[in-house]
Amino acid sequence: MQTDKKAEKRISRIGDKNISDALLYKSIYKTLGIQQKLNRSINPDYVRDHTTKKEMLYHPFWMAKNLIVADRPPFPPKKIPRIIFVDAVSGYRGLFSHVPPINTESIADKMLTAPQITEENLEKYIKDVQEKQINRSYILKKPRHENKATELVYLPIWKVKVSSSELDHTFYINGNTGESEQFISERWWNGKDLLK
Repeated sequence: MQTDKKAEKRISRIGDKNISDALLYKSIYKTLGIQQKLNRSINPDYVRDHTTKKEMLYHPFWMAKNLIVADRPPFPPKKIPRIIFVDAVSGYRGLFSHVPPINTESIADKMLTAPQITEENLEKYIKDVQEKQINRSYILKKPRHENKATELVYLPIWKVKVSSSELDHTFYINGNTGESEQFISERWWNGKDLLK
């Protein structure tokens, strides 16, 4: 079976490989509330059997390499590298605690979510993280920031619709870790993190 090369795009993807189907359904089960977990008929197999739609989405994030330069005379300045992330749809932003692995691969265009925040609008989001999250930890003199590079990367997210009399919900699960992305998915729709 040949794939249409025009319908594919080379992207930078966060993570190495996707979780297995078994781990996906266990992850969905873990996100359920206590009331559903107390129902003994609901288990990972029940979730799998009542899945009506399952699709992989690639969600866009901006990653900015930032160098924090803290002057401390008479000593040389302390330089701390940080990676700032900005959700390219909702505007949710922060700092990565560690640098995630980035790989290049070809993905079908229809699986890619279009970014709403362009590279031209990105600067104000980076400045917001620098001022409200990084600078907050410096009491007296605030550090300087040097932006080294920005890159659009994609996070694989499973979108799974489960429909039954006991459970009717759409779940968003991180394709790398199996963690729930419900918090961030709610922000895609409410626009609460977008800067004017």
